[in-house]
Amino acid sequence: MAGVHAPLKKLAGWLESYAQSLELNVWTSSTVASASQDPTTKLWKVTVKRGDGSERVFNVKHFVVAAGWGAGIPNVPALPGKDEFEGRVLHTFQYKKAEDFAGKKVVVVGSCTAAHDIAADCSTHGVDVTMFQRSSTYVMSTKKSIPYLFAGLYWDGPIPTDLADRVNASFPNHLADGISHRKVDELAALDKDILDGLRRRGFRLNKGYNDCGVMSSVWQRGGGFYLDVGACQLIIDGKIKLKNDAQLARYTRCGLGFDDGSELPADVVIFATGLGEIKGPIRQVCGDLIADACKPVWGLDEEGELRGCYRDLGFHGLWYMTGNLALCRFHSKHVALQIKAMEEGLFGTRYSGPA
Repeated sequence: MAGVHAPLKKLAGWLESYAQSLELNVWTSSTVASASQDPTTKLWKVTVKRGDGSERVFNVKHFVVAAGWGAGIPNVPALPGKDEFEGRVLHTFQYKKAEDFAGKKVVVVGSCTAAHDIAADCSTHGVDVTMFQRSSTYVMSTKKSIPYLFAGLYWDGPIPTDLADRVNASFPNHLADGISHRKVDELAALDKDILDGLRRRGFRLNKGYNDCGVMSSVWQRGGGFYLDVGACQLIIDGKIKLKNDAQLARYTRCGLGFDDGSELPADVVIFATGLGEIKGPIRQVCGDLIADACKPVWGLDEEGELRGCYRDLGFHGLWYMTGNLALCRFHSKHVALQIKAMEEGLFGTRYSGPA
């Protein structure tokens, strides 16, 4: 897979060398404490706390928020009985390593990417782990299905990545949905062994958002799927135990209770239930008034374009960037070009499709 999937350390090293080569002023161990806009000048006042405790206040024309999906605001369901539970309750955001739970019974609540990754880590390190599946999940393999979808575009071959990005972005998302309806069944045929094995274990499967597979789930939900890198076989083999025959009702003293009266023993409950609203970073830094007034972020609009990202967010000079590496590397140029055009007085009137 050399040239297809960049190793973690290689990517990290490239980012460091990029910052050094371009002499970028990168601050680590720093936190954006607050940001507000002067309604008269439209300047953003941004307060940054450094690792040494000092503060720096910036007054800038443009404020770009690129803090990831939800910025780590745990979305944990409120269940009665938490005070009587004698174990630990965590969110995936707080998870470090399986060795922390040696000798414990772990229950992972959720059945998408984070849930599979954590359950697999626990299982391969000898931890007793059960996955509680709340609803059905779309599953496809990275070994067979990813090459089937992307080998003609993003792979070792004659097409440079920047050209592949443009080809990919030029294809209308709504048209892709129609094609994906057929592709989903073809992908399922490739992954038949895995999917049949999961069904035998009782794992509930679906075909993705609107039965259109993984990409529609990404664009519309930002989740709801698992691209298998090995956890499925652990479920099939019973090394990751599964419960999905009832819904969560409460904590018990020694675990979790369900609406059919059943209980599941647990020393540790890890909620793999998402990170709250995607505008969480804006709400944290700018406050509720600005966050509530911002346009919706993520999901496709009537024209099949992502809402709120890399474009007009509703406040002059406020930009939101999120998504995977491919989206960020492609659309960061467009954010930069918009800012440049505004600063040069060349921006003109923004096109806006139907609300």
